[in-house]
Amino acid sequence: MKQAFILSDCELPECDEKTYALLVANPTKGHHFIAQTEQRQFAFNTQVNPQNQNVYRWPLSRFYKPYKSDILSVNIENNLEVNNLYTLAFLEGDGGKQYNLESWFNRYESGYEDACAALRLLEPHTQPANKQLMQILKLKLLGISRNPYNKKNVLVHHFYKSLAQYLPQSNPAFSHLIAARPAERVQRIISSFQFTLPEYTQWLSNLYAMLSEGIHQPSLFDQLFSALFADSNAVNIELYRYSDAGRYCYFSDSGYCLQASNQSLSIGFGIAADLFAIVHVSRYHWENLAAYLTISLPTLKNTVSIHDNQHIQRITYNRLCIRQAHEAVYGKSNLNEAFL
Repeated sequence: MKQAFILSDCELPECDEKTYALLVANPTKGHHFIAQTEQRQFAFNTQVNPQNQNVYRWPLSRFYKPYKSDILSVNIENNLEVNNLYTLAFLEGDGGKQYNLESWFNRYESGYEDACAALRLLEPHTQPANKQLMQILKLKLLGISRNPYNKKNVLVHHFYKSLAQYLPQSNPAFSHLIAARPAERVQRIISSFQFTLPEYTQWLSNLYAMLSEGIHQPSLFDQLFSALFADSNAVNIELYRYSDAGRYCYFSDSGYCLQASNQSLSIGFGIAADLFAIVHVSRYHWENLAAYLTISLPTLKNTVSIHDNQHIQRITYNRLCIRQAHEAVYGKSNLNEAFL
């Protein structure tokens, strides 16, 4: 089994020991754990340039007596973002560049807006799940695992349990890299999300190993996504769309919502202010995804049931978002009736 992340300036063909994909150093220090491209689908001021778009933040205290918290407009560029959250190491003397996971996340974020637009054009009936929907669901699944609020979540627990035998043990060099970062910056992160330093280091190591196409090809994450949808009898996808003006969907700071029973899990994902999806999966299948991991990714043959303007489902989804959130939910409006 290959080792986890090791920094190197060695490049092929000069280095024949480079058996893993190296990250490219970049200057990005503001790391979003819910991608900006996802948040912009909920913006209320889409007429301005993307850097100036905003969503409304509904703190959880707004939903409980005495209901006095303010609903604030927040800029997406700085929302659900933490400086250096996914940083592995800083590149000395190169204008603040760093090695982080942002470029790997971009693989899955690219094309999100166009994919959402394609979903709005589909006919409202059961049909094969198109590539745009599967692209969106892949980003949403990544969002569950990369969100620091979810680090001890039961979904993430089973997610990584499925990968445990394939994830390389964190190399001491990896731990030393994280420990070498400025202590006050790391402390802000681990305090904000209630990590210990070893937990934070392992969390980054797991993300790196899961996404690296050098440790596994295809990446463990791509294998796991295919494993989730490989058995179409164990998974059912529903897409809900809304064309009524002023009737919106929230998204949660956790990136998903959940209804669970002993037999099944129903995982809801906010796609846009007018779109959400539910993935229904048998609990047995979710807890045994490792049995479906394969480097030969199968052609997925899932179907999706598309429903339009079913507002009882939307209201239920919004309530579940509130229940799943850690600090807040977000939306296109600051009016209560917009989410009812």
